[in-house]
Amino acid sequence: MKQGFKFLLLASLLWSALGAQSVKVEKEIKKLESRGVPFFYNQEIEQTTKDWLMNENGGTSIVLGRYKYYSTHIDAVRRKYDLPWFVAMIPAGNTGFETRYKDESGFSGMWPLSYLIAKKYGLVQMALYDERRDPNAADVAACRYLKDLYTIYGDWLKVITAFKIGPARLNQVIHTAGSLDFNKIYLLLEPQERIPVIQFYSAMVALNYCIEEGEIRETEFKQIVSDTVSSVTQILPFTVIQEHFDVSVNDLRNLNPSLKTDYVPYMGKAFVFRMPKKMVSKFRAKKDSINYWLIVKPVKPIEYDTMVEILENNDTVTILKTSEEPHDVESTVIPKPLADRKIWVYYSVKKGDGLFTLTDIFDCTPTQLRSWNRIRGNELTLGRSLKFYVYASKKAFYTNLNSLTILEKRNIAEQD
Repeated sequence: MKQGFKFLLLASLLWSALGAQSVKVEKEIKKLESRGVPFFYNQEIEQTTKDWLMNENGGTSIVLGRYKYYSTHIDAVRRKYDLPWFVAMIPAGNTGFETRYKDESGFSGMWPLSYLIAKKYGLVQMALYDERRDPNAADVAACRYLKDLYTIYGDWLKVITAFKIGPARLNQVIHTAGSLDFNKIYLLLEPQERIPVIQFYSAMVALNYCIEEGEIRETEFKQIVSDTVSSVTQILPFTVIQEHFDVSVNDLRNLNPSLKTDYVPYMGKAFVFRMPKKMVSKFRAKKDSINYWLIVKPVKPIEYDTMVEILENNDTVTILKTSEEPHDVESTVIPKPLADRKIWVYYSVKKGDGLFTLTDIFDCTPTQLRSWNRIRGNELTLGRSLKFYVYASKKAFYTNLNSLTILEKRNIAEQD
């Protein structure tokens, strides 16, 4: 019996290898050109595509299953912004649709997005919560960004590259190349900067071939039937939900990928999160008991720093900052601290200052900056005095920003 299983396994692997070798990648890309995909091909794409088609450890099957699940929403959003069908292959190539992906540069989510780009397009990012990891919210932000990039470049090869390495870096390479020809630009990219285009084409050819030929079956992406519920007016550990509602911590993580730790946060008002539909009625019925459970059975605290934000309705928001990795911390209930009062500070616009950099270092939104200073659009006038409404306890920090260089301010914005 075991020998027969080994034979079938070896036969399957051999068949996959032969199948991968038989696919003419350049020809497949040529076929996709008729569907609006710009033609681009090299040996790196050839080999990477064949690696995809080898389906080692079922990796391609997993991505194919995720693609069939997530592409439905992506398709609806990209149609809204008049984007082509193949934009769904960008997250396929970048992360394999892994919602909780995060790289060493801080890019996060399945597309993935940087902190600054996500903030520019309205995604909320806090210590306990990151909308870059919410597929629906991230789809909208990513498609808006792609739309803007296409308006700038009018070329999908440049757009796909700029989406990952940033338009500033791509513009630098274009300037060095002295040409808008992507073939020349590609040669001047660093090896790691070529990966987005290589993986985009490899994922597209492999997944399209799998769908058309059916030689590689997808691993079904099983999603728990769920519904949204409103939490309580304090931070709620997953462990409490698990104990009283028979919902595993792992299921809660999978249903709420935007939550960075094992808590349902409290941000001035009850937080809406997802849980299995079969438990929703029970949760709503026993919701009044949750605060009592948290009092009578306190959970073990961890070391943390807290930061308070004031919403426009003057509600206080408690944010947990911890150096530990997501889901590696024990649950804790954090008391709601008193709000720090706010004051006005003033800043003089320097050469190189940008609206989004200033909103990052002054911890406000573009809308607030424009409202406080009666500004329209994103243009700032050199030498103009801007006012910011900040916490009194950080007055010295904000006042000192007037004396920093543009590089120092950008570093603060990136680390914020």
